[in-house]
Amino acid sequence: MSVSDTFGLQLAKYTNVAASAILIYDYFITSHSEVQWTWGRKWGIIRITFTLSRYVPFAGAFMTSYSAVKTWGTQDCAPFNDAVNGMHFLGIIASEGLLIVRVHAFSGNKKANLIVLLSFGLTIMMTCVVLSAAPIHFSNPEGEVLNSAFVYGLLMFFEIVLMLITIFVKYRHYFGFHNTLIRSVYGDGLLYMSCITMISTLNVIVISVFPLSYSEVLNVPQIVLHSVLASRILFSLRADREQSVIPTYLSTNAPETQSIPDGFQAWHEGRETITDAGQLDQA
Repeated sequence: MSVSDTFGLQLAKYTNVAASAILIYDYFITSHSEVQWTWGRKWGIIRITFTLSRYVPFAGAFMTSYSAVKTWGTQDCAPFNDAVNGMHFLGIIASEGLLIVRVHAFSGNKKANLIVLLSFGLTIMMTCVVLSAAPIHFSNPEGEVLNSAFVYGLLMFFEIVLMLITIFVKYRHYFGFHNTLIRSVYGDGLLYMSCITMISTLNVIVISVFPLSYSEVLNVPQIVLHSVLASRILFSLRADREQSVIPTYLSTNAPETQSIPDGFQAWHEGRETITDAGQLDQA
């Protein structure tokens, strides 16, 4: 084993363990927000998705850190690695599910928009699963498998598309509004998508350019970032919701404002029904 490979493996161990420590630290400093804004609420789609995005990454991060420091020798580590990958996928899917609900509510809570977003997200997810599990491998000239790079590239593409949709909705329907909740929904959403896009880009670069031993360097940081940002954004939204009422976009160019859409109200209050209340209340 070369010096470069040894350094890459050690670096992956350090970054994965460090990311796990950050996840634990963030959990303790935000536990009071979780108690305040999620506990005691009805178990519905939003709370179940949040719980998965909040707690599944712990299992994935700890299993990855354990695998990084364990010496497997002649043991078959394939089943363990498959379980780790499953945890990573589930945590990321839950976080992205929360993002889809946000974008759906922000865009007017229309069923057609939800169908398009879910179909797009499902297509990306299934493609990622196929690339990760299929026996067909894409390799660089050195023979190193690049399937993971394509998976992160698809995730990056997904975030960019949702980011563009959010920007379009903001300037098409909410331009000129200075409501605190709108700034929170828009600003925090762009922050989440920008951060995930950046770390996904870094993962693509690391996997594609650096030796194979470096491929796991940003594995746990990726799922930790998903979990931490998704949780914090939800807490921030519900805190702002207590202080503000969001004006939704107008169906005409009239200067009057309208009240919060029922779907957006359900999103902030954590109600289970998020698709059957698309009508806007006239002010």
